[in-house]
Amino acid sequence: MMHDLENYELNLLLGAIEYRWGYDFRNYARVSITRRVKNVMLRHQIERISDLIPRVLHDPLFFQDMVSDFSITVTEMFRDPHTWNAIVTEVFPRLQSWPYFKIWHAACATGEEVWSMAILLQEAGLLEKATIYATDFNDTALYQARQGTYHVKNMQTANRSYLKAGGQHSLSKYYVASDNEVVFDESLSKRIVWANHNLTTDGIFGEMNLIMCRNVLIYFSPLLQNQVLSLFTASLSRGGFLCLGGKETLNFTSVENRYAPINLKERIWSKNNYEDALLPIILPKKNKALSIESIKDSSRNIVAIGCSMGGAKALRVILSQLPRDFPFPIVITQHVSPSKNSLLAELLQRNCALIVKDAEDAEVIKTGYVYLAPPDFHLLIENNMTMKLSSDERQSYARPSIDAMFNSVAKSCGANAIGVILTGANSDGAEGLANIRKAGGCAFIENPKTAHTMYMPSAALRTAGADKVLSIENMASALTIQAKSSANQK
Repeated sequence: MMHDLENYELNLLLGAIEYRWGYDFRNYARVSITRRVKNVMLRHQIERISDLIPRVLHDPLFFQDMVSDFSITVTEMFRDPHTWNAIVTEVFPRLQSWPYFKIWHAACATGEEVWSMAILLQEAGLLEKATIYATDFNDTALYQARQGTYHVKNMQTANRSYLKAGGQHSLSKYYVASDNEVVFDESLSKRIVWANHNLTTDGIFGEMNLIMCRNVLIYFSPLLQNQVLSLFTASLSRGGFLCLGGKETLNFTSVENRYAPINLKERIWSKNNYEDALLPIILPKKNKALSIESIKDSSRNIVAIGCSMGGAKALRVILSQLPRDFPFPIVITQHVSPSKNSLLAELLQRNCALIVKDAEDAEVIKTGYVYLAPPDFHLLIENNMTMKLSSDERQSYARPSIDAMFNSVAKSCGANAIGVILTGANSDGAEGLANIRKAGGCAFIENPKTAHTMYMPSAALRTAGADKVLSIENMASALTIQAKSSANQK
């Protein structure tokens, strides 16, 4: 009941923000916006969501501080250099064929990708033909982006990514270092136009030849994703290019037939030559309060597993013993390297009767599947039993974080959840498992005495307690008995 009341308070808060200030966050991914609201409450020592409403309505400075928490500012220079290399080799030649062209960096945050684009255009001899529009709704982030000033500690990593992206010199050629900061050459910004633009409420933005919007749509609901993608499509010239983030896709969206793939691996598409008049802009519908009855009637069965050091071997033992008719879907967060080439799904599939795959943003969770958190993305579970991927800041020093996944499972699935902590070398997951138990779910923990690394299960036992403490060899049979018993009670 408390969860339903909290959700009602959140709807009231988001409605107040939209009414007073015109920012519409109601169709942001629920787990993401809830966490950002909780961060504001913690920082200002506010106990209830509803207590934020008077501050939002009457205190402009408080709202500006709050909205900064709501914007997505996780970015870096030349992030995913293989994507930038594909842009240089596959998109730049087409841009070069036009007498001049326009590029839109939508939701540019603090601007690292905008400066990255300017540098690569300069080296390709194309900057003089370009106009780069860099937009965001966060004026504080835009101000930093416009200054081109960043911490010097990030430059070593940025230089490596720049070279992998096809950079021709050293990145230091383009900035001046002073104390702990670097300032990028003002000559790069002569073709950049910085502007405030809100993707959720503002309209068509020019006629662009390339739109860059990476790792933003994963924070939106499917409705808002379709709205924004329609906006991009109407803003693109015929034959123009759209580049999204590594876990974002046009599949199953309202505009997927409007594009041809250029490089699917790097999420680059080209707009088909159809009449723009045929494309309706999808406007957001009136937000409806979440139906309490639909929550009670929905099937929210799930097994959520978290592990770290030694986890791959433990997962192989468990998954190899689960029957093909295992009645709950399974989601797993295993601490992995940020490398984009994780082979964990392929490894686990070899001896598993269920289908093992990397989770995709907005994918509906289905029985018979095992979903893995991709490298460098939190895996979150929404109220409608779809998955959201988030590149938000690390939790418990990890991304993907077990706590992030477990906390979302506790809110979305409650008593229908079974949380499992296996071997690992830190305490990630302990807090989230405690929240699953508080919501009425079950907690299974691998016996620390026989685990490959005992620290994670020990921390979970201290913080959350357990319904069962099991050896890894007995975990699968216990999960099967619990899942089938729960399924038969429906």
